[in-house]
Amino acid sequence: MNAAALHRAAGLATVLLGFAPLAGCGSGAQNASAAEPNGGARQCASAWLGRELPAGAQVELLVAAGATIPAGRWPAYRAMAGAVAGCAGESATVTLRPITADSLTELPVFAGEVPAPTGQNSVNPLRYRSDQRAFVVKTAAAVDKLPGIGTTTGGSDPLGALTAAGQDFRTAPAASQHVVVAIFNGWQQTRSLNLFRYRSDPAGSTAAALRDLRASGALPDLSGTEIVIVGLTPGDARMQTSDAQLAGLCRFWRSLVEAGHGRLRLCAAGLPGIDRNG
Repeated sequence: MNAAALHRAAGLATVLLGFAPLAGCGSGAQNASAAEPNGGARQCASAWLGRELPAGAQVELLVAAGATIPAGRWPAYRAMAGAVAGCAGESATVTLRPITADSLTELPVFAGEVPAPTGQNSVNPLRYRSDQRAFVVKTAAAVDKLPGIGTTTGGSDPLGALTAAGQDFRTAPAASQHVVVAIFNGWQQTRSLNLFRYRSDPAGSTAAALRDLRASGALPDLSGTEIVIVGLTPGDARMQTSDAQLAGLCRFWRSLVEAGHGRLRLCAAGLPGIDRNG
């Protein structure tokens, strides 16, 4: 092949690469492809998260809403929520729940199933990619509604959202993997359980909290569920929260998850592979 032909071939390759599917999971994300059928139609911003959300999983996505969103953290929270939509495996169901002061009674703002390569999708890769993009876009649109939900109420009840997720799992297929991805600042602040009262170490409230939850029947049933908690921050900017206190938050939630027969897979400020600034 002469030099002119080589130049034309290189130009054609560049143009073709320009049409590669772009299913980003959030601005500022570091894209990493997750292996999928049909030549890798899925693009996932967090390879770690892709492994946690396998095909057919039942995924409950719990995200801070309204007044429970820490100042300046929404871009990062939005990116992490978007990553769930982009990383969930084929035929996984995703239910989006807002974390508010009344999480237990808040209805989901979105529920949908990740497209699978079946029917027309199995013979038309372009349609499959289009359906996947549409799912990510619909989920993102629902996530974008969260800042406007629960803006005038005080407190935060992630425990109530966990309880609601556990109730959903009772009606899910027994063979499916159950996964909760909770994106919030880590602090519980309700009349029945206020971690702000234990400023020296939030984990200090664990024993009393578990005793009260068991006595009232409010301990969430997380049997066989994998839990991912991300977004941890000091909470109220006026609080002088130390790294030790944030570690105490993780110890508290680990104890609560394990008491509910679940497994805490991650407790951190952010998801692996997702820019903390969103």
